[in-house]
Amino acid sequence: MKIPNWRLNTLIGLNCFILFFLLFEHLVRVPVWMQVIGRVHPMLLHFPIVLLLMAGIFINFSRQLEKTLSIKPLIRETLFVAALTAAITVIMGLLLAQEEGYEGGNLQWHKWTGVGISFLSGVLVCAQGLQYTRYRFWFAAVTNLCLLLVLIAGHFGAALTHGEQFVFEPLKQNNTEVFDINTAQVFDDAVLPILKAKCLSCHNAGKSKGELILADSASMAKGGKNGALLQAGNPTESLLIQRLMLDIEHEHHMPPKGKPQLTPEELTLLQAWVAKGAQFNLPVATLNADDSLLLAIGAVYPIHKEENFDFPAADAKQIEKLSTPYRVIRVLADGSPALSVSFYGAGFYTDQALAELEPIAQQIVSLNVDGMPIGKQGLETVAKFKNLRDINLNDTPIDDAGLTALHALPKLGSVRLSGTAITAAGIKELLANDALRRVYIWNTPITNEEVSQLTASFPTKVVEMGFVDDGQTTLSLTVPQITPARTFFRDELQITMSHPIPGVEIRYSLDGKEPDSSNSTVFDKPISIRSNQQLSVKAFKEGWAPSPTIVRGYVRSAKTPDRIVMEGRPHYLYPARREISFFDLESGGNNHADGKWQGYLKSPLSAVMHFDEPTAIDTLTLSVMQNYQGITYMPVYAPEYIEVWGGADTTEEKLLAKLSPVPGKPEQLEGHRLIDCPIHTTNLRYLKLIARPYRKIPDGYPGAGGEAWLFVDEIILK
Repeated sequence: MKIPNWRLNTLIGLNCFILFFLLFEHLVRVPVWMQVIGRVHPMLLHFPIVLLLMAGIFINFSRQLEKTLSIKPLIRETLFVAALTAAITVIMGLLLAQEEGYEGGNLQWHKWTGVGISFLSGVLVCAQGLQYTRYRFWFAAVTNLCLLLVLIAGHFGAALTHGEQFVFEPLKQNNTEVFDINTAQVFDDAVLPILKAKCLSCHNAGKSKGELILADSASMAKGGKNGALLQAGNPTESLLIQRLMLDIEHEHHMPPKGKPQLTPEELTLLQAWVAKGAQFNLPVATLNADDSLLLAIGAVYPIHKEENFDFPAADAKQIEKLSTPYRVIRVLADGSPALSVSFYGAGFYTDQALAELEPIAQQIVSLNVDGMPIGKQGLETVAKFKNLRDINLNDTPIDDAGLTALHALPKLGSVRLSGTAITAAGIKELLANDALRRVYIWNTPITNEEVSQLTASFPTKVVEMGFVDDGQTTLSLTVPQITPARTFFRDELQITMSHPIPGVEIRYSLDGKEPDSSNSTVFDKPISIRSNQQLSVKAFKEGWAPSPTIVRGYVRSAKTPDRIVMEGRPHYLYPARREISFFDLESGGNNHADGKWQGYLKSPLSAVMHFDEPTAIDTLTLSVMQNYQGITYMPVYAPEYIEVWGGADTTEEKLLAKLSPVPGKPEQLEGHRLIDCPIHTTNLRYLKLIARPYRKIPDGYPGAGGEAWLFVDEIILK
């Protein structure tokens, strides 16, 4: 079968160019306009893949297909177009590989298998006449080899663009265990999965844009072309956080536009991790319940606090036999084989009573011998409870020598030793246990200085010293709880208050005065708020210092527009509920990511409000956040300026108000601020609000010269 010369010449020319490029690619410098051609590679590569698969089907099943189809022209044309597009795709890929960030084993495999496909498909075009001779088998074999190379090239191409094991990652994820707070590491189990899902496609060993790899802790600590990635304890100066927080349209925003973006919760987790010190070996179990990092982890992952145990349950009759009023045995949770054992009554305790538990030693994970006269024999028995996770030895006669029995417990995570004679030397040996996470040592001979030394020696462990009362300390009450939390209302708001400590007297004022313990009104029934008012509340109790004063400003929002159209787009991380959030009466809290604050950076807030009937409005009030410490690497300010436009309709639009709010002084800054814009208008059916964030913060203020965030939670019309 004769092949037209122009086809042969075209394929030979393209493959000779590929060979030339491979021989001299270390000398090649690709101009900018050719980079555009190279970037078409991911789009074009699907054509030769499909065409080669079609050709493979036609060739392998030609005898069956030729009964119903004119198979020879199909094979001829399909092979030629497949070989042509394969060669062009390879050339584009070689151009693309010259760009920064493409390197490593995956690139080499992808490149050379692609080149092999181009060469072999060209050979098939030249030798296609052999399929009708005695060499038909070899022709089909080369075709199938070409198809095998397509699969291999596709695999390594996916690894380049989406990271290692991209194809099988869903199967691996389905087999992973639930996030277990007892065993998880902050970096390995909470931070790294986010980076792998959202960043690894551009920052892996095979494709390291900016010479940055985010596949493991060692690579992250090394940084990239632009320097260190992390500034431990300082998210605002960490390059990782800065790039994540850039506007999505910015050329350096990570991940690039079009790629899956981090959620606000994921971003908050990374910020909290960096603020905590960006530690790579920090166990989740060492974090306090109110730690911002643990709360951030809980917002991203469903934390599993109950451990899954791999041992069988004890015999129910055995448990019943061993249970007494002074030795209480409980199942840790329904369906769990784990047991907790508590001893009561020091006069009834003996070490023998503890030894009697040996038949269920495998199932005991929690042991409470608080205040019991446990001796050497008892501690030797405890050493046999190999699955013990938690032990309470408060107010027992244990000393440093007795602590050695606990060294034999490989899964012991928490030890309570308050009121004992143990010393810092004994605790230091105990903390060498890898599984141990927390030690409680209140009212022991250990000094604050020794605790500091222990904490420095074991930074991933928690040593709880507790509160040391010098006999002269008066504890302060916490602030009362006010319900509801929101401060905006339509017509009327019923306020109730409570305090978790019994016997606390709550007093309040509505005139701006500081509540006192004698003259202020005692809260004994709900308070009805019908107009703008400031509520000041304080708690009192004999023997306690009064609580700090909590002040709430309540604002009546009487009017709402019939329709709202947002012309300005909020930052993609903080959209809140878009136009709905402006009049939902929900007050934003201290957390900018609570879903109630709408954030703006660079671009202004622009909202248009329509009224079906002519409306009289005296004042438009904007509720904003202020935080000069910043939520990322830029502070939060009131807007640089506000404009209010309005009229009977858009054709009669005129400027009703324009003001530039003076930034609050840092030493007197309030987290929430209400900015009034007097507009004094009637017969209004169209109203437009524009509020622009600072593009350049004024001199003399934190972050001077830089940009600022604008966060808004409510618009109030009076």
